[in-house]
Amino acid sequence: MGRGPASLSKLEFQVLLCLADGPAHGYAIGKELKERSEGRIDPTTGALYHILRRLEDSGLVTAAPEARESGEDSRRQYFRITPGGMRRAGEEAEDLERLVRDARQRRLLGANR
Repeated sequence: MGRGPASLSKLEFQVLLCLADGPAHGYAIGKELKERSEGRIDPTTGALYHILRRLEDSGLVTAAPEARESGEDSRRQYFRITPGGMRRAGEEAEDLERLVRDARQRRLLGANR
């Protein structure tokens, strides 16, 4: 699907979307994922940090310790999306847009409703 080395998983893409508006810590990312998906996406802390590390290893996110608020728990890890992560998320969104367009043309959208 993607033009990059490999398509992002659904959860990786969702994490990048969470970071598109600015740095966030893991708990806030997990909470946003759950809220945005109406509870359908609720990764464990371990799974979420595994994805964040994988995105970091790929250069799509980076640590953002400067985002920590004063007086906040120093163990809380903040992450920010990189310019490459923004490009990659945009490419993924374009790929998904094409898939939705194809599904509409084939009358698959809403077919089971």
